Amino acid sequence: MKRMISSLLISLIALTLCACSVNDGAKEQSSTSPSITTQPVTEGNKNREMTATAYSLGITAKNYPIIDGSTSTLPLVQAIYRAMYGDEAYGDSSYPKEASKTVPSYRRLIRGEADLILVPYASIDVLEEAKNAGVELEFHKIASEALIFITSVENTAESITLDQVREIYLNYGITNWSELGGPDRKLVPICRNSDSGSQSQMDNLVLNNEEMHPDIQNNYVELTMEGMLELVAFYHGGGMSGSPTNSYALGYTLYTYLQQMNEVTGIGDRLKILSFDGVLPTAKNIADGHYPLANGYYAVVRADLSNDHSARSIITWLQGEEGLEAIENLQLIPSVK
Repeated sequence: MKRMISSLLISLIALTLCACSVNDGAKEQSSTSPSITTQPVTEGNKNREMTATAYSLGITAKNYPIIDGSTSTLPLVQAIYRAMYGDEAYGDSSYPKEASKTVPSYRRLIRGEADLILVPYASIDVLEEAKNAGVELEFHKIASEALIFITSVENTAESITLDQVREIYLNYGITNWSELGGPDRKLVPICRNSDSGSQSQMDNLVLNNEEMHPDIQNNYVELTMEGMLELVAFYHGGGMSGSPTNSYALGYTLYTYLQQMNEVTGIGDRLKILSFDGVLPTAKNIADGHYPLANGYYAVVRADLSNDHSARSIITWLQGEEGLEAIENLQLIPSVK
């Protein structure tokens, strides 16, 4: 059952993103910057006329920057491409159809294989990798985001606290939902793989980079964002076995990603977002920082990137009116300035 639902989810997302939406610069780069290959000029885009927006930013097919990011920001990477090449550009062979994901994107940037990445804030481990490589990262916040905790909509539990989450994921010390004001059912804590954006936020905001309990890491890891939503929503029903269990799963994801997925698949109707330390995550509470686990999406470049590089022009666009409109159209939360 799980495998069939996952396939349907992935197909629906791909169809929706295709149908709608979701390096040198003019001067030489700084000598301290590594050699970075520009976006390849392929049959799909070499003859395409750039938009007026691209021309106003000095962006051409030859200097279009290499942009990567997390799964959750892929629609924004695609929106940038269409803004520069035109709405019909989704048919180009160079149209961005997948993302490297959060941690691999940071590593590509550190190695000089990408010019710009759109990602959640870096984990402590990633920042250490950059430092060891002699690379300084430069962060530009472009949207607000938040880590949220989810369970099945059928679960009567309504909230969770920081201490409870830490007790669950670090010590595996809470194993029944009754301890969280829910039913007398087993609590099954689902986690993400270490190179995911939501896991980076879990490490940064909740676990303080402490090691998760090995029983959770070894037995309850979900490798995809959509898989996390599906597993938490249907775990009590038995998943592929179809045999109901006396349990409900606990998981975590990113707020705007869940909103986007719900628009496509309706999965949000099968999930309940838990209040965290007494605050319900809403767009308003996240944007104004009232929700404790609010963070953001960032446009990240190497600090030694030259000031006239086209990647910096993309950041300028993202922080302007057109970029703000694209961010809002993708149901991301604009940052409060």
